[in-house]
Amino acid sequence: MKSKLPVIMLSVVVLITATVWLTREKPSSRSDAAHGAQRLFPGLEQALNDITRIRVEHHGLVYDVTKKGDHWQLPGKGGYPVLFERVKPLLLGMALLEKIEPKTDRPKNYVRLGVEEPSVHTANTRIALYATADKPVASLIVGMIQAGLIAGGRDGIYARVSGQQRSWLLAGHLVLPPRPVDWVDRQFIHIKPKRVKRVTIIQPDGSRLVVEKSRQGAANYHVMNLPEGAALKQGVQVNPLARGLSALKMDDVFVHKAIQLPESTAVNAIYETWDGLRITAHTVEQDRKMLLWFDLADASGDNASVISDLHARLDGRVYQIPYPRAERLRKRLGDLVTHPVGQ
Repeated sequence: MKSKLPVIMLSVVVLITATVWLTREKPSSRSDAAHGAQRLFPGLEQALNDITRIRVEHHGLVYDVTKKGDHWQLPGKGGYPVLFERVKPLLLGMALLEKIEPKTDRPKNYVRLGVEEPSVHTANTRIALYATADKPVASLIVGMIQAGLIAGGRDGIYARVSGQQRSWLLAGHLVLPPRPVDWVDRQFIHIKPKRVKRVTIIQPDGSRLVVEKSRQGAANYHVMNLPEGAALKQGVQVNPLARGLSALKMDDVFVHKAIQLPESTAVNAIYETWDGLRITAHTVEQDRKMLLWFDLADASGDNASVISDLHARLDGRVYQIPYPRAERLRKRLGDLVTHPVGQ
């Protein structure tokens, strides 16, 4: 027994040594640098609740996202509400950024990493976080991002703290909404087609297209002002007109009083629901944009909560919408029928 003990002990030592060696991570510049990495903005994580303003500078556009009470908004868009699920990952992502490797401090080399000063000619982004003062708590020029570059699946982010010469390779995740509209819920109205009783589209010259269901629950809409002798064009579908305000998404939003609109050239689409809601969607084309604004009414008085919600989101605002969606709000009678109607 005694003669075998040293052999057994030696075997255990060899086994332990082999196990440690086999489980040790293969050295790499990225993983070794990441081990013990320092936060880029120490203490920012503990100060996130104090942040009240985010300033974004991208491709020549500079705008703010601000906190009012418990909610975030776009002051440049008339206080349009911002989704907190856009704000939270950005703030936390900034706080958790870790230094991996120092990079160039020569301005002539900044462009290689995308960390030069942002301008209309660059694709990079500056994010600045503010508390109560005008001086930012953290300000970062974010350049190239390489997904999954760093050990643990984190992105490699080339960036430079504003005002500092040294650039860095950082580890973390940053979701950067470049435009104001990227911070909001782009679906701004949703009137289900089954709620729609009648659609009346009035052109600037006074001509009309009226489609309606004969009864609630009926399968199809019908053109109500079909001229004598006229017929629907082959393949024309009337039902899609009722989906004009269904899951409608914006490309942008503006403050109504801040822009001049050629309202006399507007096409007015009136949507009437079975429960008395009346929504008038006004559309005009201006500067290669399709612009839309609304008037609301409740004939029955039974839609108080719906009207209140619609007023909160739509009043005083003009929406830019995609051209294909605008087509449903601007149809002419002549688009649907074969007989010349003179309208």
